[in-house]
Amino acid sequence: MIGKTTTLLLLCGIAVGLVSYRTIPPLGKMQKPPQIRTIHDPLEAQAQACERALASGKGEVLPQGQSLADDRRIGKFPAGPIRTIIIDPGHGGFDPGCHGLIAKEKDIALAISLKLGKALQQAYPGIRIVYTRTTDIMPGNKPTVKEGIWYRAELANREKGDLFICIHCNSTVQPAGSYPVKHLIHYKLVGRGHKKRSIPVYATTWVKNMVHGTTTYIWRADRNVKKGNAIDELRNGENMGDSTGEAYDMSSPEAMMRAQLYEKKYFANSALFGTLVQKEFVKAGRRSSGVEQRDIGIGVLEATGMPSVLIETGYLTNREEERYLASNKGQTEVARNIASAFKAYRDRLAQE
Repeated sequence: MIGKTTTLLLLCGIAVGLVSYRTIPPLGKMQKPPQIRTIHDPLEAQAQACERALASGKGEVLPQGQSLADDRRIGKFPAGPIRTIIIDPGHGGFDPGCHGLIAKEKDIALAISLKLGKALQQAYPGIRIVYTRTTDIMPGNKPTVKEGIWYRAELANREKGDLFICIHCNSTVQPAGSYPVKHLIHYKLVGRGHKKRSIPVYATTWVKNMVHGTTTYIWRADRNVKKGNAIDELRNGENMGDSTGEAYDMSSPEAMMRAQLYEKKYFANSALFGTLVQKEFVKAGRRSSGVEQRDIGIGVLEATGMPSVLIETGYLTNREEERYLASNKGQTEVARNIASAFKAYRDRLAQE
């Protein structure tokens, strides 16, 4: 029995060897084996867990079956051409944003956004433009600012945006135009005898609000920093309104995972596009404060799974800048500046 088994195994070995010899090409004609891409990254599993958590909580942020880990934009730059741009006019409806002497932020943000979308659509017919709103409403007709923020981010992810552009106007804590400043001139004596005392004398001077210029904000995702509960809206004088709303529990596992994914995949592109936008503003003669990062995020940028920027197009509390932004000429120029920055951004991606 053992002898028959051994003979059978030998015969099988010879047959396998003959087949292998006939099927393997000569050494000189061998082709290179196909390269197999293996990813050893714990964020892949975290991404899937993130999507499951989001689907069971506030609703699906991406279509069913779509995972951030499987997103075609993995890597520093998108693998393919830019197909979809999300344009988000800040505020809207019952939320006017900041205001100047003659204009409200929600109206200027909408006008610039529509002009920007039209310019991009004309220059790139193959690119799909998605607006979070096209009329004077809170996006999604949501009843609260918090729900409006969630809707913006959810829409951007659902539409598989390749770039998220949020348009805003800025303001200072001081009133628009000019504001009174009281300063001490001297002291004078009043009263008689032991009731005589010295009192200050003040004068009021009207000071022109001179703060002006543009800024682009991006979210700096830091996996080692626990997200705060709110942003100081008056830091450096700016007031971004709905953009700083805390619509998410930033200490939750899904939010922390999304922060890591953002840092890994989208931060570089956000910084690149933001820098190009500010360069175009400078070329046009505008004052630029550059690109600023927020340690604890900005509401609409915290949950968008794509390169995302918030562009402060100018200060409505500055009389001259408000008139510029409220004019058709100013709005068209701002939209053209951003569109030019997009062209440079798109060209840069094509070179990679």
